[in-house]
Amino acid sequence: MRLVSRVEKVLIIGLDAPIAARVYNYAMDGKLPALKRLIEGGVYALNCLVPHPTITPPNWTTIVTGAWPGTHGITCFNVHVPGDPLNKTHPGFDTRDCRAEYLWNAAERVGRKTILLNYPSTWPPTLKEGVQIGGAGIAINEWRYEVPPGVTMNCTLTDNQLFSMDTYPMGSQIQLLEAVDWKNIPPAARSLQAELRLQYPRARFKMVEKSWHLLALDSEGKGFDRVLICRSKDALEAFAVLRPGGWTGILRESFETDQGVKEAVFKCKLLELSEDGKRFKLYVTALCALEGNSYPEGLTGEIRSEGLPLPSWGVYQALNLGWVDTETFLETIELEHLWLADAATQLMGSYPWDLFIMHAHCPDWAYHAFANKIEPKTAKDEKENALFQGVELSFYQSLDRMIGKIIAKAGEDALIVIVSDHGAKATTKRLGVGEILRQAGLTVYKPETDPSKPEINWLKTKAIYQRSSYVYVNLKGRDPDGIVEPEDYERVRDQVIDALYEYREPETGKKPIALALRREDARIMGLYGDRIGDVVIALSPEFGGQHGPHLTTAKWGIGNLKGLLIINGPGVKKNSLLERTVWLTDVVPTICHLTELPIPRDAEGAVIYQALENPNEKPEELQQLRRNYERLKDVYEKERFLTHTYDR
Repeated sequence: MRLVSRVEKVLIIGLDAPIAARVYNYAMDGKLPALKRLIEGGVYALNCLVPHPTITPPNWTTIVTGAWPGTHGITCFNVHVPGDPLNKTHPGFDTRDCRAEYLWNAAERVGRKTILLNYPSTWPPTLKEGVQIGGAGIAINEWRYEVPPGVTMNCTLTDNQLFSMDTYPMGSQIQLLEAVDWKNIPPAARSLQAELRLQYPRARFKMVEKSWHLLALDSEGKGFDRVLICRSKDALEAFAVLRPGGWTGILRESFETDQGVKEAVFKCKLLELSEDGKRFKLYVTALCALEGNSYPEGLTGEIRSEGLPLPSWGVYQALNLGWVDTETFLETIELEHLWLADAATQLMGSYPWDLFIMHAHCPDWAYHAFANKIEPKTAKDEKENALFQGVELSFYQSLDRMIGKIIAKAGEDALIVIVSDHGAKATTKRLGVGEILRQAGLTVYKPETDPSKPEINWLKTKAIYQRSSYVYVNLKGRDPDGIVEPEDYERVRDQVIDALYEYREPETGKKPIALALRREDARIMGLYGDRIGDVVIALSPEFGGQHGPHLTTAKWGIGNLKGLLIINGPGVKKNSLLERTVWLTDVVPTICHLTELPIPRDAEGAVIYQALENPNEKPEELQQLRRNYERLKDVYEKERFLTHTYDR
């Protein structure tokens, strides 16, 4: 019997919130060729279930620890620290909140090295020997780690910007006026100017004010046909020349902050310039910092790419605000995926690695931005639906190109895992769980406060809704403003559960609460410990947003909350559709089984034996080795007496 060959390299690529069934169908129709090859050459899990709540930080943490949220402690998008006020939480992106061992830390115990790229909730880095870019948010140059209270995220330097002669929400309105006081203007029939005063939305640092100067030129008297962007009113200092509909190349500039000068890369697109100069629209991507988001420091600046390390939430917002059209949106998303592919391949080529683990957030943001336009049941009309289903296919194709480049670099002998944290659906009937508790008299607000920002009256509040899926009893002795006596704890929990189950949404008459469990009963969902609520809830998919408070089995329209899981590589079956239930907790144990890596200390999942070509290969090898050992031992015992050397 031959010895089992150990898998030497593992590549994990995470996609956030893809609708797995749609990915599978697009792939098998030939529209996602890289994913099709992986599916046909490996295993596709039809029933990959994810932890509750179906949300980013806890589930990505589960994937790389093999532990349930109750064990690793990242129990929602935000974390509530026991003893803090019940309305105080912080983003769940800090590794110091994680109570479980990560796969890469277990691998380091036996000298194996890891590359981490844009993997959420992994900052500050816990790697000692590997390398890491990103992890403080859900995109490069995005920070959800240690943001100020009330802030959801920051960009390292700034988000994207729009300069236009029209008024757009959150855009910068400018005027094109006759050019004056310029030096070295090229020959032109007419020239117009504008000051582009940079704005710094969501900037992590305090930015020093800066302006660029724009010069629009009518070169041949036939109408305005190009613009120059300059550092001063000297056309020789132009760092970008644009024609309508065109992008610049990658631009690099220095920006002054309260933390010193920061280098950044970015691109601009001239969306509109009318021949008469009366219409103008310029899009500037986020200023993408080249430092401050890697371990060791400086890795981001080493990457050479025609893409950008974008904090890309603003791109999706720009589409919804009407700043950009779908074509520009997709071009910008391609810039992000191109950079991730280049970063992945260059890191793999420059640093030793055994594990490569990365994440791309595009599907999640896309479904948050326009799921209801993709969903036939909620789109305004067939034209809108067709347009955005085309956008959906295009962003999956962009991701597929990224995946194809990365797996080619990893080599044919690598174990490849494509996985997601959850799926998505359209926004259905909105529901305020807190409002149900208010109507039941369990949450009480101060009457004199602003209705849009109600202030809780803690002296009368018995329970509050917190984060995506939890209701907390305002318990005396545990919570700072607690009023519920310990002997009344069960009675109040009963009141909460009764209020939730009895509530019917007025317009539909339907009950929106699919599940309401006591804390101790939520262990069946992998939720337990002091970082979950006293009652754990789940919504019917007919209510709520794209994901979060919904069960992993929730489906509505074309939407589905199940996870995506494709496994391809040595020891894995070929062209196999796996019907058994697979949990995200099973990913790490299966990888460790195939690679002979140590199991992370807190892993709770199981090996997916049905995905393996020979589930008994390891024990068969062990039995063979034991038989060979006994044979060698027997031969040794017999031959030692043929040496004519005797014991004294």
